[in-house]
Amino acid sequence: MRAFLAPMEQLGEFEEIGRKIAGNRGMIQVTGCIDSQKPHFIYCAGENCGNRAGIPAISGKTNRIIIAHNDLRAKEIYENYRLFDRDVLYFPAKDLIFFQADIHSNLLEQQRISVLKSLVEKEQVTVVTTMAACMNHLVPFAEWKSHIMDIGSDSELDTERLKKDLVMLGYERTGQVEGPGQFAVRGGIIDIFPLTEENPVRIELWGEEVDSIRSFDVESQRSIENLESVRIYPAAELIPGDEWREKALERLEKEAKKAEVVFRKAGKMEEAARIRNLLEDCRDQIREMGEPLSMEGFIDYFVSRKTMFLDYFDEEHTLVFLDEPNRLLESGQAVELEFRESMEHRLEKGYVLSGQTDILFSVQETAAAICRRNSIGLCTLENARSPWVASGKFSLTVHSVNPYNNSFEYLVKDLKRWKKEGYRVILLCASRTRGKRLAGDLLQEGLTSFYTEDPDREVMPGEILIMYGNAQRGYEYPLIKFVVIAESDIFGQEQKKKKKHKRYEGKRISSFTELSVGDFVVHENHGLGIYRGIEKVEVDKVT
Repeated sequence: MRAFLAPMEQLGEFEEIGRKIAGNRGMIQVTGCIDSQKPHFIYCAGENCGNRAGIPAISGKTNRIIIAHNDLRAKEIYENYRLFDRDVLYFPAKDLIFFQADIHSNLLEQQRISVLKSLVEKEQVTVVTTMAACMNHLVPFAEWKSHIMDIGSDSELDTERLKKDLVMLGYERTGQVEGPGQFAVRGGIIDIFPLTEENPVRIELWGEEVDSIRSFDVESQRSIENLESVRIYPAAELIPGDEWREKALERLEKEAKKAEVVFRKAGKMEEAARIRNLLEDCRDQIREMGEPLSMEGFIDYFVSRKTMFLDYFDEEHTLVFLDEPNRLLESGQAVELEFRESMEHRLEKGYVLSGQTDILFSVQETAAAICRRNSIGLCTLENARSPWVASGKFSLTVHSVNPYNNSFEYLVKDLKRWKKEGYRVILLCASRTRGKRLAGDLLQEGLTSFYTEDPDREVMPGEILIMYGNAQRGYEYPLIKFVVIAESDIFGQEQKKKKKHKRYEGKRISSFTELSVGDFVVHENHGLGIYRGIEKVEVDKVT
């Protein structure tokens, strides 16, 4: 993406930041940033874009962790960063309060496992996450990696052992695989839908030897591709082996019996019964190798060393970017407070054990871990709150782009001014057809514009480059005369039309004696109304 990287080489502050990043420990504070511009800065800071300006190479294999204050902001950064790197990943936080729910969706786990898969297979990854996700207690990464299964076309498989291993890895056994995280065994045919893949795989055995491996379509059951081997990643993060299970059960039984005695002495028989039932459920889950997701709330009983998400990355080859450090502290404190209060209430009522109340790193611990790494805090205003101690302070001059509200005339006027002043201009269009048409329209206005999908094509001073891509809003670096305009700046945000519900009027009734079988009735505060032929409304039907 030289079109975005090259202009930054002319920025003196960026050159100084690049020198500071090399070998830095602690948080470099960069003020003057705006939300729409932050993904651009993050991408440039992680790339080797400064050789010609004398900036040390900091990126060859540099991982990037981008931490936002909540899920909404993290997803916004994720979408905007995809302009520069389509392989960017999103790592959501666990739902610690409702971890004991009977029904689990594996979407969240699928997103998290996809990140772990990339850490195993790729030398460089960019992950967008939240402060809450960094506070979760996790299984050591080396332990999780040890459970990855590789099955080759020349492998020998013990079907019974494989079924047990897949259940331990978090896979659900079904009659026929229909979604990620499931497997089915029918004689010598084993279907597995890896949580990290788009299609399931079918392994056919000849005795105990693998005869063939191929991917297939879920709906049609038709083969897609023959494979030499398949790698099965766990469908859960907590994968307790037999030894882990026995040790965890010992700790649970000891703690549960102690809590039950305390409740009984206090005359709280209902709470004591809850603790006893909790222990029985845990014993069944552990001994019968139940669903690992349901044991996430007991993670500290299974692991002896507390690990956080940051520990999964090599300190020497990772840059951590903090989106508004002060807001990260506030959101982390809110998550910690909500979790502590919820756990204290449940502990008093006998719904949880004391070991379940400490499965979250504190804000102070998480911030301290970040400050020990090579991190960059991107702020609109200067940050002065503890525990963020800046190892260096820099300021950028960045402006937002004024919206044009579908006024092509005003856009052309600004583009002519920028051309005269020697600006490099990039216009982003979410449609290739629209981008090409816009380039032609600007040429007719006497502006040097062109459309390209070549990521290495640089934009020269006075040129207007139109690219296929999307960003939430545009931004301008006035000191280096570089401006990026998003399609939403020109045409406005796309508004979703709200469905209009047709109002149906019916006759009023004073009693149910006026109703007939098949009539639809809507109960109102001011009486009863009868309606016929209603398409979609919460009603009662007379039967």
